[in-house]
Amino acid sequence: MTISRYALCAANGLALLSVPLLSSAALAEEADPETILVTGLRAETSLDTKSSGSRLGLTVFETPASIEVLDGDAIRARGDVSIQEAVSRATGLTFQGAPGNGNTAMAARGFSGQGSVQLLVDGTRLFVASGTLTFPVDPWTVERIDVLRGPSSVISGEGAIGGAVNVIMKKPVTDRRIMQARVAYGSDNAMQIAGDSGGPLSGGLSYRLAASFTRSDGWLDRNSDNRNLAISGSLRWDASPTLSFTLASDYGDVEMLPYFGTPLNAGKFDKRFRFINFNIAGSEDHFRDSWTRLTTEWKASDAISLRNVAYYLSSNRDWLNAENYRYSATTGLVTRSDYLNIIHRQDQIGDRGDVTFRTGLGGDVENSLLVGFDVNRVKFSHINNSPYGGSSVVKPFDFAPGGFITPVPTSLGFRTLTTQYSAFMEDQLKLREWVSLVGGFRQDWYELERIDARAPANGFRRNYHSTSGRFGVVVNPAADTALYGSFTVGTDPISALITTSNAQKDFGLSPARQFEVGVKQRFLDGRGSASIALFDIEKRRLLTPDPENRLITQQVGKRTSQGIEATLALQPTEAFGIEANGTVLKARFREFGEVVNGVVIDRAGNTPPGIPTKTANISANWRFVEPLQARVSARFVAPRWADNANTLRVPGYEVVDLGLRWTISDKVAIDGRVSNVFDKVYSIGSSSSQWLLGAPRRFDVRLDMSL
Repeated sequence: MTISRYALCAANGLALLSVPLLSSAALAEEADPETILVTGLRAETSLDTKSSGSRLGLTVFETPASIEVLDGDAIRARGDVSIQEAVSRATGLTFQGAPGNGNTAMAARGFSGQGSVQLLVDGTRLFVASGTLTFPVDPWTVERIDVLRGPSSVISGEGAIGGAVNVIMKKPVTDRRIMQARVAYGSDNAMQIAGDSGGPLSGGLSYRLAASFTRSDGWLDRNSDNRNLAISGSLRWDASPTLSFTLASDYGDVEMLPYFGTPLNAGKFDKRFRFINFNIAGSEDHFRDSWTRLTTEWKASDAISLRNVAYYLSSNRDWLNAENYRYSATTGLVTRSDYLNIIHRQDQIGDRGDVTFRTGLGGDVENSLLVGFDVNRVKFSHINNSPYGGSSVVKPFDFAPGGFITPVPTSLGFRTLTTQYSAFMEDQLKLREWVSLVGGFRQDWYELERIDARAPANGFRRNYHSTSGRFGVVVNPAADTALYGSFTVGTDPISALITTSNAQKDFGLSPARQFEVGVKQRFLDGRGSASIALFDIEKRRLLTPDPENRLITQQVGKRTSQGIEATLALQPTEAFGIEANGTVLKARFREFGEVVNGVVIDRAGNTPPGIPTKTANISANWRFVEPLQARVSARFVAPRWADNANTLRVPGYEVVDLGLRWTISDKVAIDGRVSNVFDKVYSIGSSSSQWLLGAPRRFDVRLDMSL
């Protein structure tokens, strides 16, 4: 195997991890000199964890919403290789990723896509262009992931009707030294080299530096190589006991598996095609992201605290592929089309600040109020070979991949400049020890300018605004029980806001509302927790054709989703733990039409594409012999529809993973995993002509060390 320049860069970065450790060793005599290897195998009961479901720092138990906290150590112990793989184990979330959306799209509570299930990093919203987002790229650099289900616009702004996923990156360590490493090898010559170092320095300084490099030959027969480099570094300065500054920077460089799907045979999966990649030679899905931010935190007094984050994000994305494949049983040939060369260049600069006031109002009454602002400026360029063309016909089992074919040269298509301003507030009023009111409000303003390089007349300027809010009540009839109810309003974009097309410029945002009630329970002295949530969501003003004139599009459509979610985490003994969750939902179009062969067809009552009616996850770990711990996890996704007409049915699937960890000492462990144990063939994305398949059975062995 030839080591690329990326592997050398990763190796050099890992070598540098030891430098801060040496310089800090003499300065950390009061810190614990021993670093214990964290296995992350204990079942999580995280109701008392402060989550990003509230900017006030409320715990999961105190927040009137359905929230799940995924611990980073547990994610890495399971061997999850991406943020999305980890998140798909959360309640009700299903993976809908594809190379065309950066492999990061998710579905939640009956809604899907980057606009409806939004991604945040350290509480900062990353604006999505053309439905594509890739950052962050590796769970190794992640402290935890907070999953907030239901409309989350009050936290993050426009979007997030289905939910929000907030990835919390690793932070500087102030009270101890950390020095960890991982070396892994698995199927298809997959490998990983990773390291993590952190600890106190002198003069109130502390640091964190984590890096991971992974690569694989891929599970397909050709054009299957992929690799991933992630580097995360941060430096914290505690200028005083009440004032701190943190400078952090993260970088991701990904060459994704260039696989866009497997063609169907008369609408059904043909197992002969499972391992064939029909993409062209020289195909590319390359993503490079860097994110730098400066965080200031000041506790002015016991009652007042201030926080500000200034940041800059740069994203570069490159595609060169043939993305559509159709198999003809009559000719026995595969037609490849949609030869796409797309280049994205995006820069986001912004600042978010807030101030919190905590006051006693007499007796048992306490109030916490947060007010803040959010400002972003996003520049985006879309370079492409539109209108996309190119076509080739190949034999499915014996063909030369061929190169890129296009009748149109690649050039600048359009540019956009988006400016966003917002003001928000959140309040918790504790009326008694057993009851509290929690509310939030947010107002966003957007200014969008689009410049069309090929048809200047299609350029435009447009202003949008979005109002969102949440009001809830939390009642504690007992110390370990929380009953809650909430009402939330928010908005979704018609598509991706910053890439709104000329045809969509006159349409506004799509408003939504949600009712939710639930109960959260702790038991067994904190070794167990459970929750149940019931929700009802309605989203309005969908685009739908006028049934009297199909050439006219109206913004009058509606869709709804009702469901129930349940979670359980239980650690009955130190040696055994189990987690389980499940969702049952009913998602429907209520007012929606579609043009078919020139006629408007009513789709009211149908289920939106890609939405399963049931999902479930279960995982357990058992230390059956002192140095050995077994792990099993399984996820179930019910069948889905691939079209609005509900005629193309995609089968459901169950995927089982097994793992075994041998803890040699408190500093060394060997972990083996077999994923998709029963080699299940399943689709994670679909169209009328092809399925995007999940990976087959794989194995890997990991050596984890604390130095």
